Order: sequence, then structure tokens, then C-alpha cells
Amino acid sequence: MPGMYEVRTAPFLVIASDYTGSATLAYTSGGSVVNPQFPTGGIAFGPHTIIDPQRTEGEPLNHIDKYGNIWETGPWGFSTAQGFVAKSTDNGDTFHIVSPNGLRPNPAASGGGDTDIITDDIGNAYFADLEGLAAVSVAVTNDGGNTWRANPVTGQPADDRQWLAIDNGLTSSANDNTVFLVFNQQAFGWQIYSSPGSTGPTDPVGGVIYQNAAATTTGSITTDGRCGRLLFDPVNRVLYLPCNRPDHERIWKASVAPDQRTGLVFTEVNAPTSPGGSIGLGRLFSDVATDSAGNLYAVWVDTANNNVYLSSSINQGTTWTTPVQVNGDPANSNVMPWAIRGAPGIVDSAFYGTASPGDPNSFPSWLINRQAATAIKWFVYLVQVTGATTTTPIIYQVKASEHPTDYGQICTGGLGRTTSMGDRTLADFFTLAIDSNGAARIVVNDLTNQHHGASLFELTQVAGPSAYGTTLTSNNPSIATVTDPAGDAQLPHFSPLGAGANQLSLDLLSTQLSQPDTSHLTVTMKLNNLASLTPPTGATGILWLTRWQFNTTGDNGEESYRIFYLGANSTGGQPPVFFAGTGTSATSNPTGLPRGSGCVTTTPQNCKIIVYPAEQPATGTINAATNTITITALLSNIGSPITGDKLYSVTTLTFGFTGGNPIMMDADATRVFDYVVGMTKTPSNCPLGTTCKVTGGGYIFVDPQQDRGGFSIEVKVSSSGRVSGKAAYKDSTSGVDFITNLITSANFKGNTATITGTGTTNGFATTFTIAVQDKAEPGAGQDTFSIQLGTGYSKSGTLQGGNIQIH
Repeated sequence: MPGMYEVRTAPFLVIASDYTGSATLAYTSGGSVVNPQFPTGGIAFGPHTIIDPQRTEGEPLNHIDKYGNIWETGPWGFSTAQGFVAKSTDNGDTFHIVSPNGLRPNPAASGGGDTDIITDDIGNAYFADLEGLAAVSVAVTNDGGNTWRANPVTGQPADDRQWLAIDNGLTSSANDNTVFLVFNQQAFGWQIYSSPGSTGPTDPVGGVIYQNAAATTTGSITTDGRCGRLLFDPVNRVLYLPCNRPDHERIWKASVAPDQRTGLVFTEVNAPTSPGGSIGLGRLFSDVATDSAGNLYAVWVDTANNNVYLSSSINQGTTWTTPVQVNGDPANSNVMPWAIRGAPGIVDSAFYGTASPGDPNSFPSWLINRQAATAIKWFVYLVQVTGATTTTPIIYQVKASEHPTDYGQICTGGLGRTTSMGDRTLADFFTLAIDSNGAARIVVNDLTNQHHGASLFELTQVAGPSAYGTTLTSNNPSIATVTDPAGDAQLPHFSPLGAGANQLSLDLLSTQLSQPDTSHLTVTMKLNNLASLTPPTGATGILWLTRWQFNTTGDNGEESYRIFYLGANSTGGQPPVFFAGTGTSATSNPTGLPRGSGCVTTTPQNCKIIVYPAEQPATGTINAATNTITITALLSNIGSPITGDKLYSVTTLTFGFTGGNPIMMDADATRVFDYVVGMTKTPSNCPLGTTCKVTGGGYIFVDPQQDRGGFSIEVKVSSSGRVSGKAAYKDSTSGVDFITNLITSANFKGNTATITGTGTTNGFATTFTIAVQDKAEPGAGQDTFSIQLGTGYSKSGTLQGGNIQIH
């Protein structure tokens, strides 16, 4: 197609900056995809469990220790110099920050990069952090995350993507444990280090001091560009490092004798050529897994067709089975595969998939065009393959996520893509682990909230065949009430001095959602003891909050599984103030300004801390005799959900807070549940079963000097009664720049439409009412427009240009 085109390169950690190249312009249609369809096998997942309701985090990684505790870690980004570790001690019902003072284990000032965590067979946890690409630092804890000892492994510049693996030896003793660490040192390639397992809190070496583990003097294994997770197979005592090659997965392996920590000799084995013929840097990391018999599995995405492939080897990579495509329709374009071991012949794999065919890098970016991006919906998929070492494997595929977890473009080209507004919010991977029952536990980022923030969730398999060959039976009934154990509201949960005291006024015993009528929603919370509302030490107030997400519109009229909440806060022991809210996102302007009320951002639109401002009034009670708090709000103040809408991941949380600090101290949380909305009043008079719509744009005169007030409007009522859309208005003379956030009602009468809701003007929240008349075609000189804001601003008039249409 004739025109002017710009070619942009996206180098990632390039040492030498001089290069030459050429570009060929071609257009390839995504076209139709004919993929097989696989049964679910009865596999099912429960509601998404919130890992952290405040901090966002890219590429989450999980690990389950010998006691069943679930550890999770991920980077907060170089702009924050932080990363975090969270931990669940109640089988994944709730998670709490592990790191001292709510920060990462490593005290150096230049964090925020890649993280990894792993545990050994006596319960020690080992942590590794990428220090702003400048170094790799490590830490170990012997007391479950209360205290950490840290040390930088290397101070050489341009380090990247470190991975940990554990050899638990042949005994249950700590003395034969070894921690392996691999990382990409740009000048020398992938380095392999080792450290003895920690023997206790007085051990100055184990998990802290690392040495070259390779037979080469440099410690280098390979100069391959992109290598995935390091894996130790305890059956055959082999270390594996999978790396991407142009058309296949190359795997470096080394045999490890008992107690061997140095002198490892790595040789390469190669998985079969990918059926599409293209891996290259791939859709991020290729992966390997071994089952409990030591069989080896390679998993990768082919960039030519965006399919996920599996090949197996029963002899440590000497020979391989023919690659099998394990994704089926509607997972037609896929990224970020991750595999995990199971019983002999069973392997589970998870990946992000969308029904839209094409290169994920070429999809519309949410950061640039939110509405276009939401046409591309990404889900988390789990695939289980049984008989995986045979020529006739059985494949089950299921959507592990209840709703989409991302929209639009996913950049797979590294940090360089962010300079051109490429969307790397997911970063490079996500992971799954298998618990003691064989159930898959997947940690993911959900970006479908209004902020496009990388919110952390765990997806738990609750039914169907397990990775261990057993069958799981669901114990997650549809409920509107959950209970919570007493005594688990410690502040803090982890610290160098151990867990703090249980906070009685924050110690949840149950939470319930109900609808007192067709226009309201009520949350009822039971606490341990509400006799005193005195804040915990270090806090000036306390907060009780119930939050959820449901499918409505974002701040630019796009589809969004928006966060809503009901809350009560008490400052200085005073009676609580009750409220409702949702929070607005940062503007889609390239500057990201204004930043919005619902998230603290660093770089434009880069949501780092989700906050919960009190935006709408709510009624409530606090009863110290029954230790009960109730909060009731109008449905129109919490997004106007309609009959049959599902409120996802409902949970009640309690916090201590200090004024001016957006990070609160997490005390307690309930198990999540989904709530289906009962009978409601519809937010429109558009008859059910039909659709109503108002569209248009133009301007009116706002003063005798004929200065203009320009507007655009596109609001639709679906056949189910759901209202969606957006409107905008700008009066430069008066300094008014308004955009809607939520449409709460849309009423039609003949050629007139009246729209109400909430929005922002110049970055400040306000209510609005817009009324339009469609009198003629064309509309100039005939149609009318009026706007009234909660700020007191009001204008109306006949269109001097443009048109309005009511359908």
C-alpha cells in the first residue's frame, strides 16, 4: 500500500550499539485459523484469589514448599527499585507480604528487576533479584520469611534473567543440598553458580555465597540469547537449561553427582524442529519439565503460527517424540508457555491465549487505543497431556481464568518496546505449580481492571484430573457468605521480630453480600471484637473494605472488569465513615496526566499501587455488641450491575493506614467468592430485548462571542439493559475539559436522550447530566445539546455544527 512508513528497532541489552540492517514491507493477514478443539476432561478452576490488592507486579512466579505454603514473587519495575515476596499459609485462601517492612528481602537500592524464589526440603527459602540489570543479588531465610541474609553474587554490569534450581540431595539433611543459580551475563553468556544449602541462621555460606559451578573457568554454559527456567531432575540427577534457537529448542544439560557443586560439564541436546519452522526469540521463554519418572518434556510457541507444541524424551534428550500441538480453538494465538511435572506421562502447561489469530506484537495497544485493544481478549489456559511420552497422547484444554485477563497487544521484544508505547505490562512470563493433591496453581496478572494494572491473582484447579493421575472434586459451591478463621489478623504478618499481635477489630470472621431491594447492595462483616477502634501501632486509622470486579466500562468507554468496593474507615479511633467507589485510571494521553484517582503511577499509565478513594456516599452501621459492620450503597454508585451480572473475586480486606502513605498494612482477608446479582432495576427505560443508542458530535456556542463547546457522545443500551459508552465535552474558554468515566443511566423519550453518570473535568471527579435532541438530518441548526456538571458548570444550545442520532 503506498504511503510513508517508519521502521523502529527494539534492541534489548545491546552492548555494541552500531548495527546495520534492512527492512522489507509486507502484509500478512491473520486469516482464519483451523485449530482442533480439545475437551476439558472435567478440569475446572475456582474464583481468582487476590494475592495483593494494592501492589501490581509483572511476571509473577510461584513455588510450593514441603509444608504446602505457597510463595510468590515478582518485580515491581526499575522505576520503583523494588520487588516483593508474598506467601500463603492457608492453602492459597489468602496471601500476605513476606519481606521485612513490606519491601523485598535485598536491601540494595537498585532492585525492581527479575526475581525468583525456591525452597529446599527442610523449609529454607532462597531468593534472587536482578539489581537494575547491574548485578544479581541473593538472600536466604530460615524462619519462613521473617528474617533474610543477603549478598550480591556478581557486580558485573548487564546481567539479566536469573533462575534458581534446588538439588535436595539423597537425604533429608541440609548438608547435601545445593542451590544452583544461572543468569545471563551479556559479555560472557549464561553463567552457572552454586551454593551449599543453608544449614541454619548462623550459616554464613549456604544460600549466600556462590561459586562457579561449571567446568569452564568463566562459568559460561552458552551464549544463546534467550534461555528459560533452570530445572533440576532429581530422578536422573540432571540439570537442564532450555534456550531458544531459530527453529527449535536447544537444551543444555549436565549430570550432577551427589554433593557435586562444581565442575559441571554441559552438553547440548536439541528438541525437534518446530512444525512452523520458527522460534527465534519466540513468544518469550521456551520451557522444560520432567515428570516423576524423569521423562523430559519441551514446550514452546512457534512464532510462525503462534501454536504451542510439546515433545517428550524418555532418554534425557537423546531422542524425541514428534511435536504435538497442544493448544486448540479458541486459543489461536498464544504466548508465555510454562510446564510443570506430574506423574509418569503427565505434564501440565499454562499459557495466555486469544481467539484472534496474528502476531501479539501487532495487536492494538491498550496504552494507545483502549477500545480497539479490548476487541482482542486474552485468557489463561491450562492444558493437561496424559500419555505424553506416547504417539497418541490425550489432551485436555480449559480456560483457567473466569474472564479475560488482558486485552490487545502483548509485546514480546523486551524492554526496548516500552519506548514506543509498546505494552509490556505482563513482562515476560507467568508460572504454575502443582500442590500436594496434584491441583494446578497458576499465578497471573489480570490487566482487565480500569487501570490496566498488573493485579496479582492465583487460579486454583478445583475439579477434574490432577497432574498426579487422581481426580479432584470441587468444594467451591456458589455462595454469598464465607467464613474466616479467628486470630489471623497479625500486623505485621512477617517481620524480623516475628508476627505481630492479632488485631481484634481487623480480625474477620465472615463476610456476606446481599440485596435488601432492587436498588441496593449490602455487605455484612463479622469481626472478632469491635469494642475498640484504636489503630494498630504505626497506623493512624483502620479500614474495612469489600472489593470485586465485574464486566462494565472503563474510563474511555472500553470494556473493563472494573474494580468496585464498599468500605468503612476510622481515623484515630473515631466512628467510621462509610463509602463506595471505583477509582479512575490515568488518562490515555501520552503523558499519562492527569493520573486518575484509583492508582499511583510512575511512568505514564503504568499503575503501581491500586488505591481505594471514598467517592460515593454509603450508609452503614457498626455494632460493638454483635461485632458486625454493615455497608449499603446504591447500585448506581457501584457501576449499575444488572440482574445476572457476576461480581468476580469478592473478598473483604482489613488494613491499618497512615495518612499520606498509599501503601497500607494488610491485616486480614477472606477467601474469595463470586456473587451473581439478583433482581435489579435496569439503568435505562429501553425495553428489554431491544437496543437503544445515541451517537454524535459537534459544537454549540457557549457565549455571545460564539466561542465553542465541542462534544462527542456514543452510548448504547444492550438488549439485556446494560448501559455502556462514553461522552466528552470541551469548553476552552471556561477551561472545562470533561470526559465520562461511568454511565449510570440512559433514558430515551422520542427524539430525546438523557445520560447521567460520573466523570472527570480537568482531572477532578464530578457527576454529570447530558441531554440531547435528534430533531433533523443534518443536525446543525436543529439538534440540541446540554450538559450540567456537579461542579456547577452548565451549558446548552442548538448545534452549530455536527449531528446527533438516536437509534
